[in-house]
Order: sequence, then C-alpha cells, then structure tokens
Amino acid sequence: MQTRGLCAQQRCADGDARQVERHQRQKNRAELRHPHGPEAYPARAVLRLPLPMPSKIEREAERYRVRIDKTLTDGKVTTKEVDALIKDAKNGHFSQVEAHYLSGFVDRQKQAFEPAARAKLAAFVAGEMKALAKIAGDNGDERLRKNPALTEDSQKSGQVTWDKRDGQISVNGFSPDDALQGQVGDCYFISALAAVAKGNPQLLANAVKTNRDGSYTVTFFERNANDTKAKPVSITIDGTFANRHGRLEYAAARETKELWPMIFEKAYAQWKGGFGAIEGGMSATALEALTGHKTDFFGVTSESKADETFKRISEAVKGGGGVVALSKPWDPSERGVVADHAYTLLGVEEKNGQKLVQLRNPWGEREPGYDGRDDGIFSMPIEKFLTSFATVEFSRP
Repeated sequence: MQTRGLCAQQRCADGDARQVERHQRQKNRAELRHPHGPEAYPARAVLRLPLPMPSKIEREAERYRVRIDKTLTDGKVTTKEVDALIKDAKNGHFSQVEAHYLSGFVDRQKQAFEPAARAKLAAFVAGEMKALAKIAGDNGDERLRKNPALTEDSQKSGQVTWDKRDGQISVNGFSPDDALQGQVGDCYFISALAAVAKGNPQLLANAVKTNRDGSYTVTFFERNANDTKAKPVSITIDGTFANRHGRLEYAAARETKELWPMIFEKAYAQWKGGFGAIEGGMSATALEALTGHKTDFFGVTSESKADETFKRISEAVKGGGGVVALSKPWDPSERGVVADHAYTLLGVEEKNGQKLVQLRNPWGEREPGYDGRDDGIFSMPIEKFLTSFATVEFSRP
C-alpha cells in the first residue's frame, strides 16, 4: 500500500526515494492478498493482531494511582497537588480504571481538599476528563489518549508534534480534490473519502461536527456479521494534528484553511487504534465505515470486455455511493499509474468515440500524461484501464 510522500507544495528532492523505501517495508510485513482475476478479490488487508500494552505505559498507570494516594500523605489536598494530578492525567498514560479512581477520589475525600482544589478537580472530572474518555472510545480498559498513536516511522523521527491548526471543517463544501494523502499508507481510506465527497458530499457534512470545547466528533458506521443495518459509532478527537517542522505529517487539504480530511483520518485512526493500525486496508471497508452502506466489487483484467466493464463502472458511479479503483500490485502497463495503489474513480465519459475513465491519485499529484495541471486527476481509455487496474470497489446506497 503506497504512502503519498509530502504534499505537492512540500515535496522534497528525496520524496520518491522515501516512498519506495517505505513501500518496500510495508511489503515485507504480513500483508494478505488473494489471487487477482475477474473472479478473485484482491484483498489488501494487513493482518492486525492485538498487541500487548507497553510495559512503560502500564508502569506509568500504576504510578498515577500512587500519585493520587500520595496527595493524602499530610491529610490535605492542595491546589498545587490537583494541578499536578490534572497534568499527569492529560499525558494520556492512564486507563479507564484510573479515570474512575480519580473520579471517586473527589467524592471519597471531600474533607481533605482545600475548597478551591476540590472545585478545580471536580470541574476537570466532570468536563475535560469525560471528553478524553470519549476520545478513547470509553471502552473498558482502553487507554485514554488525546491523540492516536503515530506510525513507527513518525515515532522514530522524534520530530512530530501535535499542534492546533486554524481553519474550519470545510471551505466551499466537500470536494474530492480536497483530500491529500500524507505519510501513512492509507491510500485506500483517502481515496474512499474523496469518493464519498464525489458521490454524496452531504454524507460527510452530516458525519462531522464541531464541539463547544474545540474538539470534533465524527460518526462512522460498523456492521457485525449478523447485522442487517450498520450501526453508528461516534469518535471524538481534539483539534490538534500531527506536524513535522510545521508541515502536516498525515492527511492534508488542498485548501490550507480546510480541516475535514485531517479530521476524518485522525478520527478513523483513533477508532482503529492508531495511525500504524490504518496502514494497509480495503477501500470497501472504508466506504462502508463512511457511508453505512454495503459495498460490492468486481475484478478486471486485460481479458475483460471493455464495453461491459465500462458499463459496470458507469452504473457504479451513478449509484452515488463512491467508487474506488485499485491498481495492479505489479507495474501497471500505463506509465504514471502507481502500482498497488487506490485511486478514486470519479466518472466515465465518451469523447470522440473513445470511452474514458476519470481517476484521481490521493496524493493530489502524479498522473499519466500531462494535462497542464499536476493535480492527480486524469482520464484514460477503458482499454488501458483494464491493463493497469485490478479491482473496482463501490458503495451500494
């Protein structure tokens, strides 16, 4: 699964080399693929097994409980001690158990608090701590984190910070050209996001909201094996985004004051367990998470009938749920098409007797040929599409 590299305006000279190196590392991981072909679904999911919680975090969680108890050593809890407890709570290294422990501490030790100290801690417990719990999903012993875990590459750099970004959810609506992939291999998700922006932008507008405290809530959908209807899942994130030297590390927007691509990606990463957890995946899964609708697919090869495939693509686009095309895992025949990469399928048209398929690279750049604007959007004849792409995935409203 390809990562994008830096945004078009931010590409450095070694950008392509970094993409190749990262792509090779991803290929060496346990990525499961089915054989490609008209009847075979080239699943692109990475096997993700539950990982044990790092012992460092476990130790810090225990230390946090000890810190709470130590405030009672002299029989009095001061404002300074409360400030220290709140600061430790915000570092993200405490579990739901510690959250409940802190909440109970306010009630159990009423007489030990200085009046101002108790009021301050009670306000934190009733307000910001609950928001942190929502961010983490408020699920059992899940770690309460303000931000999802960074990818391994971002962690190793030691140069990524979480910073507030000025802007608004959308500027002039939700457009497929808004979303740009960053330094995480989630082309399947960014392409699905752009596909929904093309097919039914109102779905995205309805799914995200700004909260009073500056946080954002995104509503996704999930469906269990026995569910006939997808169930909504609301994920709340704060208003900070990962930056490296002032540049966004992950998703970005074409319009610098627009935030919706970053909000959706960060919320998805929070839901799934971190940015590393969303490296590699299936566009069909992302489409269902974004729309709540079931998805379908069909495979294509150089042996597929051009007219029949063109008709099927046209029908999928007219469905209005979003369509994504996955390129072949080996070098596509069409120069400029990235191998093993997800593209948003924007539409089809017939021009001068030729059937064309319009696509978009989630990098927001790099496309076959040159139409005067390197924005990642291009059209190709259906015959070349068949030799360069392996699967079409789409939502069925």
